[in-house]
Amino acid sequence: MKKSSVKAENILICILPIICCAVFRLLKLTDETDMRVIMRLALAGIFVYGAYSVYKKQFNAEKAVFMLILAGCVIRIGYTLYTHAFTRSYDVGMNNAEGVGHWGYFYHIINGNLPPGNEYQFYQPPLYYIVGAFFVKIMMLIKGTNEWGGLEYIPQIVSCVCSIIVMITTVKIMDRLNIKKTVQVIPIALLAFYPAQILAAGRMNNDSMVQMFIILSLYATLKWHQSQKMKDIIFIAFAIGLGMMTKINCAITAFIAGPLMIYHFVQAVKKKDAEERKKLVIQFSVFAIICFPLGLWYGIRNYIEFGQPLNFVHELPEGLAIYTGHESWVKRWITFPLFHFKAAPYSDMPNDANIWMLLIKSGVHGEFTWDSISLFLAWAIDYIHLMLMLMALFAVLFSLIKDKSLNKTAKFAPLWVWAVIAVSYIQFNISYTFSCTADFRYVLPAQIASSFFIAYMCEYLYKRKEMKVCRYGLSAYGLVIILFCAMSIFHFC
Repeated sequence: MKKSSVKAENILICILPIICCAVFRLLKLTDETDMRVIMRLALAGIFVYGAYSVYKKQFNAEKAVFMLILAGCVIRIGYTLYTHAFTRSYDVGMNNAEGVGHWGYFYHIINGNLPPGNEYQFYQPPLYYIVGAFFVKIMMLIKGTNEWGGLEYIPQIVSCVCSIIVMITTVKIMDRLNIKKTVQVIPIALLAFYPAQILAAGRMNNDSMVQMFIILSLYATLKWHQSQKMKDIIFIAFAIGLGMMTKINCAITAFIAGPLMIYHFVQAVKKKDAEERKKLVIQFSVFAIICFPLGLWYGIRNYIEFGQPLNFVHELPEGLAIYTGHESWVKRWITFPLFHFKAAPYSDMPNDANIWMLLIKSGVHGEFTWDSISLFLAWAIDYIHLMLMLMALFAVLFSLIKDKSLNKTAKFAPLWVWAVIAVSYIQFNISYTFSCTADFRYVLPAQIASSFFIAYMCEYLYKRKEMKVCRYGLSAYGLVIILFCAMSIFHFC
């Protein structure tokens, strides 16, 4: 496929949420019942197109990847349109001028001010709110109103667009890693249909946007690793800087890009290449000049205004029902009630204390109870999610220890991402002992990284399918992946 047509395709896919939002809101078809029917018809249309391509012998892995991205767009757009900003939301707060949640933050930005304090969500950097407010103001102008109440769906559309950019960039990363299109199908299928990713796409908060900048910064880092060009390090600087201006935890990407920069500088020193050292020093200086002001200005402003530390996280009072600090270390980290899901498939935030159980439940349901799906689907997808996570962990360890066929970059790039986020997640749950801290939304980029290893594992088993154990292993992986994706579709459609 020509490069220009690929770019046009990607642009069209990225603006699809805006087009669909305009069309379906004008037609008054954003009710959940209507949207679910439309989503099913759209997915059926994609399936029919795929079947027709097979019939015409025009179907290939590249087309499969594109169709999966398209299906992921359908799920994300549909869910975003039928879900109100206050439904299955996090930290939105009150919808009035006194609110200090995401709604209150938007209220101040729309009225031309930064938040007056750093309470609750006001400590967060402002980029997501600035972007969302920009489009809200455009809609207010079109509608001729001075009130933004009722336009909360616009920041949700911003989140949806960011989630779609994540899918497109993930394909670009895999292309950079020379991962075959047939292998790319697995990570894209999991990313397209992963419930936690779909939930993030429909929220009025900064989770989806910060994940977008994290993935963009990883793509830029990989490009720079392969080129050492100035334009690529500028790309990294803007991606990390704007990411930190969205949510401070984007700084975690410095633990990925930083060691790689040090590695290249050490290599230049070892080669005694003065020209290369000079070039890298200039590039690192440019990186710092762009990234640090973008990423830190709001934190410095809050430090000056309110004495807020740069690594500040809003702390909840220990008296809340979701506090788990009084529970034993064994109960929080070790004891796992395996047969618990059937009786209680949804996260019970005041009572669930085990980190891994909350991770499994929130990965497919968030922290919420769903009335729109069957109880069987609710607990069955929990068990399938558990199996998928165990298979992902096994695939990571197997690829690291046993699989020698992977080149170093393809192996260690996603491994380092997965490890850094895993360590960060564990440290976060040790420092902040609340059930909400265990939510899957804090490990979204790690989900993408682990899916690479699931794909590597499937490729390894396929190459050795003449061996019975590999055939059975491949069948097990394939079955779990298909069941997980199918159940996720049923969950949201």
